[in-house]
Amino acid sequence: MKKIVDIFLSLKLTVVLLALSMVLVFAGTLAQVDKGIWTVVDQYFRCIIAWIDLPVFFPRMWDIPNIRIPFPGGYLIGWLLVINLITVHWASFKVQVNGGRRIAGLLMLLLGVVVTLGVMFGWGAASVAATESDAFWRVFLRLGRGSLAAVVFYIACVLLYRKRAGMVLLHGGILFLMVGEFMTAMFAVEARMTIKEGETVNYIDHSQQLEIAFTEVSNPDHDTVTVLPQRSLKEGAVIASEQLPFDVKINRYYVNSNRPQPLDSVPDRARSLYPKYEGYGSRLYVAEQSEVSGATGAMNAPSVDVELFDRTSGASLGRYILSLWFYPNFVQRTWDMPTRIKLAGKEYEVYLRFRREYLTSPSGSPFSIKLLDFVHEKYEGTQMPKDFASQILLVNEGDDIDRELRIWMNNPLRYARRTFYQSGYLPDDSGTVLQVVRNDSWMIPYLACMIVFVGMTAQFLQSLRRYQRSDD
Repeated sequence: MKKIVDIFLSLKLTVVLLALSMVLVFAGTLAQVDKGIWTVVDQYFRCIIAWIDLPVFFPRMWDIPNIRIPFPGGYLIGWLLVINLITVHWASFKVQVNGGRRIAGLLMLLLGVVVTLGVMFGWGAASVAATESDAFWRVFLRLGRGSLAAVVFYIACVLLYRKRAGMVLLHGGILFLMVGEFMTAMFAVEARMTIKEGETVNYIDHSQQLEIAFTEVSNPDHDTVTVLPQRSLKEGAVIASEQLPFDVKINRYYVNSNRPQPLDSVPDRARSLYPKYEGYGSRLYVAEQSEVSGATGAMNAPSVDVELFDRTSGASLGRYILSLWFYPNFVQRTWDMPTRIKLAGKEYEVYLRFRREYLTSPSGSPFSIKLLDFVHEKYEGTQMPKDFASQILLVNEGDDIDRELRIWMNNPLRYARRTFYQSGYLPDDSGTVLQVVRNDSWMIPYLACMIVFVGMTAQFLQSLRRYQRSDD
């Protein structure tokens, strides 16, 4: 055990871990030339072992073998750094008091934890955080809330560690910041909400997750939706759902596909190799293409080649290409192309779409947002956006909320543990696109920064006093 502790106390280990992290960041940045940003994040950073493609380090015109090199992933390096920091803290900073002072220090430490949790989860804050007019004062207020927890922790450190309180608090703040980043990576969720003027929407699209949705529209009074989640869309898989009168076979899954084009416009060779699809695939060409570079900021457009089979006879009922290009919220509402299937006296509309989540408040009550008005201002003589804002109506009948609010650039709405940011707009300014983020650890950076600031300030003042005394 002592040898393990000595290893983590070694300065060489810290240097090695920092060097490994720099190599990983370098490789991940280069990899974005060929892959999407979220693919790189998952392959390099949000994993224990990263598999680095050797060709990323060389010009693409060189014929480098596609060898994958195992390398410590972001999670592994991060946790080793955390263990290193905790070990140094445990070995270097010993509690220097006993008796009543130690009990008081521990109680104050517990109070600091309670205050921190209160700040993180917004105790005392309004259930609907309307946007403020000055972003500077909003950030200043959050830092002020973080400083309350920092002062409580500093008092606890003074009681327990005496003159070393500043250094202890400084190390604790850095550790808290690293833990916060891990929590954000693990649990933060980003989505989008697309709304046209006058439209009411009660769901968000998780843009990094997909699903196939079969909506039975035979009975207009009651649409039944059957969803096949992304984890089931594996090549060769046959999916049987009790809600569907047929089985669904996944022939191919394309991470990215070309923008649909008329089938008769593609070369004869490509058309001869193209599967015999029903629906849109019978007249549009949608095929696999390379994943877009993360450096461009563009999004991949996945597609799925599916075939339906009669559950009794096993006979094929048709082959279809389902593409994200056909989903209206992917193409800024310029296209809306559901695949229509009629089988056994029932009619279905089918989309490959972003995973949909219907909105509910912490009480469990559903809520919706209606776009009353959208304003888009541009700099004079240019097409560059100057400001765009959404005037919305937030309605939650279960929680008795019916409020008109404004969301604009750098001034989001916080409600139901989510933050709604003004992100974009639809063509011809016909509607808005809101980025919706749920991150329960979003206050940790403010808290950690103030804890580090208080610790550094206390250590600086103490060092200054020692210097003045020695000078006298």
